[in-house]
This record gives sequence, C-alpha cells and structure tokens, in this order.
Amino acid sequence: MDALDRALLNIVQTDFPITSRPYETLAGLTGTTEEEAWQRIQRFRQEGVIRRLGGVFDSHRLGYKSTLCAARVPEDKIQILADLLMELPGVTHNYLRSHDYNIWFTLIASSQKEVEKILTTIKGLIGTDEVYSLPALRLFKISVDFDFNTEEQAGEQRHSEECECTANPRGSQKLEPYPVDDMDKLLIRELQGNIPESLTPYAEIAAKLMWQEEKVLRQTRALVDNQVIRRFGAVLRHQKAGFTANAMGVWQVPEAEAEAIGKVMASFREVSHCYQRPTLKDWPYNLFTMIHGRSEEECGEVMARIAQATGIKDYAMLFSIKELKKSSMQYYREEDD
Repeated sequence: MDALDRALLNIVQTDFPITSRPYETLAGLTGTTEEEAWQRIQRFRQEGVIRRLGGVFDSHRLGYKSTLCAARVPEDKIQILADLLMELPGVTHNYLRSHDYNIWFTLIASSQKEVEKILTTIKGLIGTDEVYSLPALRLFKISVDFDFNTEEQAGEQRHSEECECTANPRGSQKLEPYPVDDMDKLLIRELQGNIPESLTPYAEIAAKLMWQEEKVLRQTRALVDNQVIRRFGAVLRHQKAGFTANAMGVWQVPEAEAEAIGKVMASFREVSHCYQRPTLKDWPYNLFTMIHGRSEEECGEVMARIAQATGIKDYAMLFSIKELKKSSMQYYREEDD
C-alpha cells in the first residue's frame, strides 16, 4: 500500500464526495487523476478491502431501536444461535468473545416491542434467560475510521491526542427521530447498500429513481447534514486492511465521572465506538470502547494509554475469537411495508 492508497482510504472512509464526479473530487484532494482514483478504489472493492461503499445510517434518527446484547451460551448451543442470528436481518454483528458472556450481538428493530419479541425467541431457542439487552445510555462516539498513516505519522497523531484528549468527538449527540418521508425512503434504500461502481454513481441512482441527479445530490447532502447518515463512505473489512485485532474494552467507571471520562476515551483515534451501557449483577463495566489494531498487543497498548489518560484501572479486554456475522442494516425494506 503506497502513499496514494493510504490517502484515498483515509478520505473515503468518512467523506466520500457527494458530487457529480466524486472520483474527480478525490483526485483533486490527493493530487492524482480521476481515472487513477477510480481504479484504486475499484481495486479495493474487488479485493474486499472495501466491504461496502455508501451511507451508514443512524438507526435512532430513523425511528428504529437498537441495542447490544450479551449472552452466556452453552457451547453446544453456540452454532444453533449463530444460525438463527444469521437469518435475522436486524442482527448486523455477532461475535464469539473470550468471556463467560461469550456471544455479543447488535440488534436493530422497528420498535422496542419487536426487540423484546426477538430476545424472547432467542432465549427459548437456547434454553436460558441469560441473554441481556444493554442499550446505550450515552453515546460518546461512533466513527469507524482506520488510520492508514505511516508509523511516524501515527506517532505524531498520538502525541496530539495525548495533549488534547478532551476534544469533543464526532457522533456524541443523540438527536430526536428525523421526519422521514416517502422520497427519503426511496433514496435510503439506494444509499444503504453499495452505490453503483461508476464514475458517476449518483447519476445512475437518479436514473433508477427517475429523478434528476441534482435532486439525489441535494437530498443525500441533506441526510448527511441532518445526521440521518452518520457517515458517507467506505465500510472496510478491517482484517484485509491490516487491522487484524478487535478488542471490546470495557471499563468500570463511577457514575458521576462517566460522562467526562467517556469523552476522553472517545477522543482516541483507535476507538471506533464509545458508549455508556447498563451493568449486570456479575458485569460491573459501564463504559464500552471498541478498539481496532494491527495486533492484540497494539490493542493492549491503546487500553493502557486510555487508562493512563483517565485514571481508570478497573477494565477488561474481550477479544473476538470468531466473527459470526457482519452485515449492514437494511431499513425500510419493501417486504416490510
């Protein structure tokens, strides 16, 4: 991976251009040609480094309910549960992790009643009530933004973070549901998957919807500006991108300090997600940080730096033993109408 590859990936993860010719825009930002930018992004898509290129939506803004679930699953029931969760469209991520609570999955549904219905089904299937919903009480950060800078550049960035680790992270606000209309739903269906592999992807979306291209661009920008689209860009397969380790760092933080410390934790570039969640009788951890690194040792070093910055010493790291499912939520599916 050369300097141009790294520059393109650093941009397209969070800010893929919403312009008539996005690869021409990328070329201007990186000092290359439109054709070169296009070919390189195409290569990343074909090699599987880029899993999806499109919008990442805020489920809460769309009126959906989401939660992280922890389950203590007997070994002989793990595959049975994995098969069920694979078939549920509202389960987007499912991991086997190194803990007594060994299955962790995200669940998104149209209502809280639907969430509870799904969890009841799961409990019946595996024969245990030890499946717990841990919804976000506070959101400090969602920004899956891998750093493709060189080691020297990354070191300079870490120094900046250590000096300014109270910076307000992106994604810390929780807004009320957005008034989505039928036109928005049509566009969301096109943007939540892979946008067309074309030099002019928005023109192709416009043709499919029988809209003018300018309308697609305008409404897409409006969804971004109103934080319905949390980020518009490339979703990467972190293993293929070189970030092979994935740790869920969990922290036991006094309630009175949770908000301030959550903001500090969220400011670290290596932290992609940071939430406050409920505790359980045998689970004292209330702050969650998702950390991606090039090795388990690197994840441990990040955790140590966070502990030093916050003074929190009671923490644990749950590494992924196996990724059982990873997909993107499909909102407003036609079959659900």
